[in-house]
Amino acid sequence: MNKTRILTSINWFALALIMIISSACEQTAGKQGADNKPLSSAKVIQKVSIGIQVSPAMALVMIAKDKGFFLEEGLDVELQEFTAGKFALQAFLSGAIDFAVSGEVPVVLAALQGNQIRVVTQVVERTNNEVRVVAHREKDLLQADKYFKKKKRKLATSFGGGPEFFTYTFLKHFNIDQKQIEILSQKPEDMPAALATGSVDAIAIFDPFAYIAENRLGSSGITFSEPTLYSELYVLNANPSQIENKPQIIEAMIRALDKAGHFIDQDPESSKLIVQKYTRLDRSVIDGIWNNFVFRPSLTQTLIDYWYAQATWAKETGKITSDTIIPDFKKMLEPKFLEKINPTAVKLNEIKKQ
Repeated sequence: MNKTRILTSINWFALALIMIISSACEQTAGKQGADNKPLSSAKVIQKVSIGIQVSPAMALVMIAKDKGFFLEEGLDVELQEFTAGKFALQAFLSGAIDFAVSGEVPVVLAALQGNQIRVVTQVVERTNNEVRVVAHREKDLLQADKYFKKKKRKLATSFGGGPEFFTYTFLKHFNIDQKQIEILSQKPEDMPAALATGSVDAIAIFDPFAYIAENRLGSSGITFSEPTLYSELYVLNANPSQIENKPQIIEAMIRALDKAGHFIDQDPESSKLIVQKYTRLDRSVIDGIWNNFVFRPSLTQTLIDYWYAQATWAKETGKITSDTIIPDFKKMLEPKFLEKINPTAVKLNEIKKQ
C-alpha cells in the first residue's frame, strides 16, 4: 500500500512538473510573438569580417561594432584595419575578408578592370571639403593657379584613390599644366611630416591628414580647396554571390549601420569618443573635422556621377585603355536592402553620363 501511494505521488509530481514547463514555454513563445521578432538570445550569430581604413570616415562601422548594434542584428563582426580603403578593397577582392568599406575611386577602377563589385550602401551620405591641397605659404601667392604656376612644385598625393582623382580635377579646374608639378605618391599618414619638413611643397589628401598638416604648418601654411569639385564618398562593398546567397547578412549590416547613424544624431559626444578610441586620434582632430562628414547610410546620385567622371579620368590618364567599355554604373548598386530599411535614403536619379 505504501509503495502504491509513493508511486502515485511521484506520478502526480511528474505531471505537475510537465505542466509547469509547458506553461513556461507557452509564455516565452507568446512574448516572442508579441514582439514580432525572435528574442536576441534566439538569434543565430554569424561571423563576418569587414575591412576598413582607420579614419573618422568609418564612424558608422566603428559605432555599430562598439555599441553592439551588429550583435543585436545577429552578426559577430571582426573589423580588420587597413591604412587606406583601397587596401581593404584589395583584401576583399582576394577573398581574405568578407566585406570592405572603401572610397568610391578604388571601386570604379577595380570595376573597370573587370572585377565584379556591388555597392550596398554608402557609409556617409556626403562629405564636405574632405579632400584638400595643403601647401607652404609663399608671400602673396594666395590663389592656387598663381602658386603652382610661379615655379615647378613637388606635390604628394595618394595614387589609386580619391586624392589622386581630386588632384587631376583640381589642376584641370585651375588650368595648371601637369608639367609644372612633380606629382609624388606617398602614404597618407606620411604626408603631414613630409610637408612639415619641406620635402614637398604641397600635399593633396583627405582628412584627418589634411587637417593634421594644416595644424602643423599653422600660419606658415595655406589651404587650397574647391568643395564643388569633389569630396570623397565611402561605400560598403559586396560581391554578386553574397547578394544572392547572403542577403540576410547584408540587410543585418545595414540595419546596424542605420542604428549607428541614429546614435550619432542623438549623442555626438559619445560618438566622437568611440571614433577616438578606434582611430587613436587627438580629440581636437576629431572635433576639427567632424562636420566634414554626414554619417548616414545612403545611396546618392552623386556616387553615380562621380563614377562616370572617374571613368573619363581613368581613360585620360592611361589607367584603362581608350577602348575600355564604360559599364552602366547604376547596375553596380544594390539598393533593395537600404530601400527596405529606409526608402528615403536611396536618392538616385537618371544616370548622367559624362
